[in-house]
Amino acid sequence: MVTHIEDNIFSIPVPLPKNPLRSLNSYLIRGERNLLIDTGFRMPECRAALEEGLRELGVSMQDTDIFLTHLHSDHTGLALELASPGSTVFISEKDLSMLRSRQRVSLMMQRYLMSGFPQDELVQLPNSPSWKYAPKGELGFAPVSGGDTLHYGGRRLRVVMTPGHTPGHACLYDAEAEVMFLGDHVLFDITPNITSWPGVEDSLGDYIHSLMDVSCYAVRLPLPAHRSVRGSMPERIGEIIEHHGARIREMLDILDGRPGVTPYELAARMSWHIRGKSPGWEGFPVAQKWFAVGETCAHLEYLLPRGRVGRREENGVWRFFSK
Repeated sequence: MVTHIEDNIFSIPVPLPKNPLRSLNSYLIRGERNLLIDTGFRMPECRAALEEGLRELGVSMQDTDIFLTHLHSDHTGLALELASPGSTVFISEKDLSMLRSRQRVSLMMQRYLMSGFPQDELVQLPNSPSWKYAPKGELGFAPVSGGDTLHYGGRRLRVVMTPGHTPGHACLYDAEAEVMFLGDHVLFDITPNITSWPGVEDSLGDYIHSLMDVSCYAVRLPLPAHRSVRGSMPERIGEIIEHHGARIREMLDILDGRPGVTPYELAARMSWHIRGKSPGWEGFPVAQKWFAVGETCAHLEYLLPRGRVGRREENGVWRFFSK
């Protein structure tokens, strides 16, 4: 069911089957030409929900463009199928480059092998929703950069680059109305996953800087891509930064007692919780292990240049120790 947020802003809930995120908040700005923000997986359930919402609003894709906050498939999966011949699909230049890269998957696989991820688990990943339901076809998207301005429904929407969750994550900011479409940059009920990326030296450091950047904006109405809003943006930003501080402290404590572990072994010893799943590492789905190990790597890469951990390569695998 479509939710009227305010004025000409609406939210269409898009289910994400068998995914712990549960659903996506796809936003629509209605005007002479409409803007749809994020699309959901390339799955029949997602498409049916989105098309029903558009029908409820009386919106045609012939009069609608799409803005993708970042490259993850729960945001981009349906973009090619939904777009009409006259639709423009916007995404940041950096994330578009990564989506088009034919080497991205193999480079990520190699990084995970060096992180100690077992080969027999890695081969299962192409069947995960993140990979299986990504957009397929020629990605004729329009690249945008920080500071670019889009005009829809009488709103002046500034592109704000917020790298971290992905290398080219972007938010949209309406300064006059103090509204920010956040994508996955700031979530209120869950904490965004920050993972290691090929070609990015310090994704967690990038993310913390991006959080500080958006804290300088006056945001009366934050609109995240998942779940609901509680409290204020500054409060939530502070909570997220403290969350990562706590994770770092936990990692360093483990490394003090177990020097030389791989990122996979370190992740297995950390505290994680997935709703409805066994709390133990063995009960984790492989796709969630991928996110957990990637986030562990991102924290280690944050600590490396700051001299808090050391790394050595041993038989093609990275091993870490505290300093």
